[in-house]
Amino acid sequence: MNNILPSWKNVFKKGFQQKYIELVIYSYKETIKMERTNIKPWENTRRNMLLSQMREHKGQFGITFNIASEVGVFDEQYKDSGRIDICCYLSQLEQQYIAFECKRFLKKDIVPSYIREEYYGEGIRRFEENIYADSIDFGGMIAFLEEGDFQKLWGKLLCELSQYSCNNCVDDLSENYQYQYVLKTYHKRKQNTNITLNHILMDFT
Repeated sequence: MNNILPSWKNVFKKGFQQKYIELVIYSYKETIKMERTNIKPWENTRRNMLLSQMREHKGQFGITFNIASEVGVFDEQYKDSGRIDICCYLSQLEQQYIAFECKRFLKKDIVPSYIREEYYGEGIRRFEENIYADSIDFGGMIAFLEEGDFQKLWGKLLCELSQYSCNNCVDDLSENYQYQYVLKTYHKRKQNTNITLNHILMDFT
C-alpha cells in the first residue's frame, strides 16, 4: 500500500527535491575532476563514482539522510521488480525516497530506438508503473554520455521525450539549477496519479 506524504510534509519534500538535484549536479562536476583514462567505465561504475561524490558532499546541501545504490524493490506478491540505481532517502526511517535511474549512452545509442527501448522502456516506465518511488510524485533520470556528440544527445532527448510526457511538453530547467542540461517531463501513473521527472545529462566524453 502506498504511503502518500501528508500535505504538511510537501514543502519539506519539495525542498529536498531541489537539494538532491543540486547535489547530483555538484557531484557530477566533482566526478569529472577525477583521473581519466581511455577506458570508458560501465554504467554501474560511473554511477558508483557519482554516488561516492554525493555521499561525500551531501552535508554541504544540508542533507543528512542515507544515499544508497542498487536498492531492491518488490511488488505486492513480494516478487522482485527492479533495483533503484541511486536512492536518496527523505527520512531516517527510509520509508520515503527520491529515486534516480541512470542510463549510459555511447555514440551509437543517440537514436530514437535506444531512447524508446532503454531510456524510456527500462527507465521512465518504471516510474509510470509505480515500481520506483510509488509514494511521491517526483523522480530523476540521469544520462551518462561516454562517447559521441553531447549536443546531439541533448537535442535528441529534447525532441524524443515529448512523446513520453503526458502533456507532450519538455521543460528546460537550466535557469533553476545554473546548469544547462536539466529537463522536466510529466507522466501519468497507475491509480490516476502523476509524477514529474527531472532529466540530468552528463558529459563524460
